[in-house]
Amino acid sequence: MPLLQLSHVSIGYPALKRPYIVQSDLTLTANEGELIALIGKNGCGKSTLLRSIASLQPIYHGEVQLNGQNLSEITPKKRARLLSVVLTGQQSVASFNVRELISIGRDPYTGWLGSLTDDDNQIISRAIEMTYLQGFEERNIHELSDGERQRVFIARALAQDTPVILLDEPTSHLDLPNRINILLLLQKLARETGKTIFISTHELETAMQVADKLWLMDKEKGVTVGVPEDMVLNGSFDTVFRHPSYEFDKAFGSFIVLKKLDKTIATRVQHPNGLMARWTTKALSRKGYRITSDAALELFVDEENLSWVIRKGELSVVTHSIEEALLKIADLYPVDNYPVSP
Repeated sequence: MPLLQLSHVSIGYPALKRPYIVQSDLTLTANEGELIALIGKNGCGKSTLLRSIASLQPIYHGEVQLNGQNLSEITPKKRARLLSVVLTGQQSVASFNVRELISIGRDPYTGWLGSLTDDDNQIISRAIEMTYLQGFEERNIHELSDGERQRVFIARALAQDTPVILLDEPTSHLDLPNRINILLLLQKLARETGKTIFISTHELETAMQVADKLWLMDKEKGVTVGVPEDMVLNGSFDTVFRHPSYEFDKAFGSFIVLKKLDKTIATRVQHPNGLMARWTTKALSRKGYRITSDAALELFVDEENLSWVIRKGELSVVTHSIEEALLKIADLYPVDNYPVSP
């Protein structure tokens, strides 16, 4: 039996006359220990779905069950023992230190005095250890970097000790190293704790490398579920992310910007799959060159001598970087072949 079950769920948000429905009739499941990434274009309902599962906004049809319990029919305190949430741009409202803020995760289990037991303190310490925050315990939350602060909020969710953790855009506003570190941390937590972790994200290329499942959301087609590799092979990304200005490269699992190639150049390479050849091709494309076999200008990529040789008729010029090669190509490009401005 799946840990989480959505049955014919419709989600949206209130409007003046009737609710605005973003996604309808969603029937989805999630199992223990899975890291699930919600991906899709803006407005497809990623954050709305997470907030609806967490009962932070209403579900307009259907039901969400966790361990067989309808989440909308249980008390907030009981629900807080089943689901923990980390929202986008979440900020602390007081001047807590790190351990104090993480300790708030134990609120659903403490009595009205909020006293922490030895077991509570052990759970808090374990959450600190798992999120690599040892030595930060006495630091004020406002003294931390964005990446460190995000780890504190994840630790608080871990201290809450729920079977499901929901994170809305956990890597937004972070630099590349911190984005990757947070996603790797979440992958590690799902594997080691058996918790089911949901993230909404725009980091498709990175999410594909860490998520067990993708919930690919589209306003018209609903939600497609699968492992990342199957979704590449079956063309799911081609459908959802089709656009005149970019396309999804199945070979490399990344998006390629479609450029206007209005000039031509011939190329010869020693190793077509080598790094020099690949990055030279990218540079030529960025500058608007289309590679053909009959162009007046030829570029030879000499990987043995780490050089680029430009040939035009009897003239041959050796360059030693892509930048230098591009400049010389521009100098030698036949004037008659330049595109005419409309």
